[in-house]
Amino acid sequence: AAPGQIIGVTGPVACGKLTLGKTFLCESPYEGSITFGGKELGKMEKTDRNCIIGYLGHDPELFHGSVEDNIRLGGKQGAEEMIRTVCFEEETKAMEDGIHTLVGTSGVRLSGGQAQRLALARTLYHKRPVLVLDDPFSALDKKTEAQIFANVKELARDTNLKAMTSDSIVILLSHRLYLFPEMDQVIWMDEGHTKVGIHEELLAEVPSYAELCRDQTKGGSNDEK
Repeated sequence: AAPGQIIGVTGPVACGKLTLGKTFLCESPYEGSITFGGKELGKMEKTDRNCIIGYLGHDPELFHGSVEDNIRLGGKQGAEEMIRTVCFEEETKAMEDGIHTLVGTSGVRLSGGQAQRLALARTLYHKRPVLVLDDPFSALDKKTEAQIFANVKELARDTNLKAMTSDSIVILLSHRLYLFPEMDQVIWMDEGHTKVGIHEELLAEVPSYAELCRDQTKGGSNDEK
């Protein structure tokens, strides 16, 4: 994977997407090799690995603080840019205290989509060379999903923003394939095997991937909510 790329990972239910994502955290031993800059992740000190890998789990982990505090976590830069990136700006402006509004324990005062975007904003604010995002758009409608994806794509390749130090590799785990034609690479996982290529290659070479794409295009799991 090259810096600036967004790589989509998908497959049938229980194909191992979550396991793959967690592997980058080295929370348990793994076989094979995962290297960054020629160095094996599993052999790095945790503090060094934490400077490389940013991970966003499927369930947002928020604390009883403000919108801003949940994003910054003590960071010095403002949170407004990331709020705009995840299309959360108008909603925060409508809150009683704007970005200083308390979200409640585990974000109980937010909708599912709002909590999801807030957690994504935090991950992007604390940008790392490798970002692993587990279904970050699952609670969003198509229009919002497409806009945030475009923003993330720009963010991954833009080295001029204050919150960034270099281009990022974004690994996007998802069962929603609406945006997969725009991925730089796609990894299809099924029964312990993978197929890697661009979207068009997988459509031609992997019947199960093509079938899933067709089903969702016809109005399956990617209908607007």
